[in-house]
Amino acid sequence: MIPLLPIVLAGGGILLGNKLSRRLATRKKNTTKARHSLPHKNVLAIDIHSLDDRYQQFFREKVDPLFFSKQRDQQMQEFAGAYDKKEAEINRSLGYALVSSKLALLGAVTYTPLSWISAAGLVVTMWPMMKRSLIIMWKEKRLKYQLVGILSVYSGLAAGYYVLSNLMALVLFAAFKLAARTEASSQANLRHTFALQPPADVWVQQEGVEIRIAFTELKVGDVIVLSAGQTIPVDGHVTEGMASIDQHILTGESQPVEKAVGDQVFANTLILSGKVYVRVEQAGNDTAAAQIGNILGNMTSHRLEHEARSERLADKLTLPLLAASSLALVTVGPAGAVAIMNSGVGSTLYFSGPLSMLSHLNLASHHGILVKDGRSLEKLHEVDTVVFDKTGTLTLEQPEVGQIHCCDGWDESSVLAFAALAEHRQSHPLAKAILVAAEQHGLKAATPDSAAYSLGFGVQVQHQGSTIQVGSQRFMQQSGVAIPSGMEAIKALCRESGNSLIFVAVNGELAGALEMQAQLRPETVELVNRLHQRGLKLCILSGDHVQPTRHLALRLGIDDFFAEVLPEGKADKLRQLQDAGRTVCFVGDGLNDAIALQQADVSVSLRGATTVATDSAQIVLMNQSLQQLDELFGIAHSFSKNLDQSLRIAYVPGVVLIGGVFLLHFGMPAALLLYGGGVAAAMGKALSPLRKITKEQG
Repeated sequence: MIPLLPIVLAGGGILLGNKLSRRLATRKKNTTKARHSLPHKNVLAIDIHSLDDRYQQFFREKVDPLFFSKQRDQQMQEFAGAYDKKEAEINRSLGYALVSSKLALLGAVTYTPLSWISAAGLVVTMWPMMKRSLIIMWKEKRLKYQLVGILSVYSGLAAGYYVLSNLMALVLFAAFKLAARTEASSQANLRHTFALQPPADVWVQQEGVEIRIAFTELKVGDVIVLSAGQTIPVDGHVTEGMASIDQHILTGESQPVEKAVGDQVFANTLILSGKVYVRVEQAGNDTAAAQIGNILGNMTSHRLEHEARSERLADKLTLPLLAASSLALVTVGPAGAVAIMNSGVGSTLYFSGPLSMLSHLNLASHHGILVKDGRSLEKLHEVDTVVFDKTGTLTLEQPEVGQIHCCDGWDESSVLAFAALAEHRQSHPLAKAILVAAEQHGLKAATPDSAAYSLGFGVQVQHQGSTIQVGSQRFMQQSGVAIPSGMEAIKALCRESGNSLIFVAVNGELAGALEMQAQLRPETVELVNRLHQRGLKLCILSGDHVQPTRHLALRLGIDDFFAEVLPEGKADKLRQLQDAGRTVCFVGDGLNDAIALQQADVSVSLRGATTVATDSAQIVLMNQSLQQLDELFGIAHSFSKNLDQSLRIAYVPGVVLIGGVFLLHFGMPAALLLYGGGVAAAMGKALSPLRKITKEQG
């Protein structure tokens, strides 16, 4: 006869102690403060909390590396987060189950009451899961396989299989741990990542005089003074002056924008050259950048609702298994019912699916790809549309010098040499592109005798008696330099292709112009071809103007493009594609891509991109090369194929067992034998991708 009374009494004691320890632990808010201020009776709460912290740290340092390769662990260090409550609870349950298993083994060979205590402990340990499963069944009207797993353990205990039930619980918790390890462990607070770090103080113009005040004292209507190299801390309009501003981080425009009186400027954008007076209209949390952060912080990403396929299949088996077990109870008896309940079909799926996923996560890491959330690897196989951000993703942020257009009497080397001379101390992207081009042409950098920087769109230097001016057409017109009609025609052609001109004048005469064009990533053309071979539709989504975006799409052979899209509008474009039945992967790298990265079914960024992009993305290309995107799709295909095979293997032992129960009256020994064989076979298949790593390393 099963000793239910001792088990109930032991379970009640353990449950009471468990609740007491949890209640004491939750009372601690601040460990350091508590140690000095709490009464002596609350020291236990501090010790319990501290003990749990050390236990979770032990799991992070000693247990988690067993799931991931050293390479993946190093990659995750850049994006590490704290355990969420779900995984911390699983870690505790694993520890309880391990202790309970040891007690059951000792009870089997030495002192029987130890088995009763282990049974009571296991009942208590699994009760929170049981309660959640019942709540889901009651409120959501659906069954989770966890319910079958718990009932199989409870039925085994009721039948007196203490050791086997504890081992079954260990396998079940290990499967849950595997599943948790394939999910992102934490979500960064992206709203704060978007927040601008304001300057301590700013210069404002009051009654014609510039004075310094604290940024916190700034009011709407104040006029602040900003010069080259400063980040604009507010939204507003220019009241005086001119400047060249890089605002691609917010709008996606590939080229700096010229701003003059009456033009709007935005917080988080950078002044490259010039000086402007800006009337404050929005500051702090009211700026456009902060509003994007608020949208992002309040956005609930639908992608996190995606459950792994193995988990969905296991859940679908819940009702059939419960029905088969009930049928066995009334036809072949309790032994058959318990055997079916312990067939382990669903738990094998729970185990083999995450294990296959972890194997491919390690394979991806070996190829320099960090997949933070394993569910995205499964979803990637369903993707039929890849959408790229333009600036910083398909193209590099720094442009390059294309064609050099010369006026009569001048040659390309002279025009480029004068441009490099004028820009030799500048650090903005256009200056860097000019200096790189000069170096590639073998031109030695010279230092001008003196330099005078315009308030807006150019630079003027003196060198060996000559005056050299480099800048925009407006700068040339302000300086009295005539623009020949032929150069006007060239400018119109450049505008059509999305390029811009930097004019170079010597002693008041136009010498020529440098055509600045977007610099493609070297791997982009080949990547587009490979993705097309996979049957994927490709799009560009950009905040840049229509002409340069269209030109880039035609240049690369990309199927479609969307231009002049604001950051919040990017997510709307992706949502439209999803509503049309497309499964979308979005690749972006900037602040203005963050909302779209959250909206996409699968999101990808590159190492070295803005923090908000790498925090938002589920996948990070660690080698900073888009070529890894093709490898990523290959790994996703391999994972889908491996998962299909692993799941098929998981079904076979369960089908054999259920048939054996009804036809041959199989009991628990046969159930455990078939279950063990099924787990071993499924694990072998799920781990097979690791052989690829060994082969490549060898």
